Amino acid sequence: MSDVKHFFGVIKPTRDDFITNSTKEDNRIMGEHFQYLKDLLAKGKLILAGPVLNEKKPMGILIFECGSFEEAEALLKNDPSVEAGIQIVNILEPFKLSLYQRTD
Repeated sequence: MSDVKHFFGVIKPTRDDFITNSTKEDNRIMGEHFQYLKDLLAKGKLILAGPVLNEKKPMGILIFECGSFEEAEALLKNDPSVEAGIQIVNILEPFKLSLYQRTD
């Protein structure tokens, strides 16, 4: 699996009511989370990211492009929302990006 360069990740809030009952501190941290993801996108490490629109089962989906599983894992673990403990890494798996359309 040495040629794998994409990784599929899911992060989820530690509270099920996160979307409907977030605090000012949660919102501040999620702002840092969003900026962190924007920075990864600019560096070419993040292909896509976004929240699942389900208030009862909130989660975020991410696809990374990087050199190893360990690098992808570090990118998730260094996310401000994960570091602060308001989100956890739920899934991280090697991923084959078969179809993709660039918009640039």
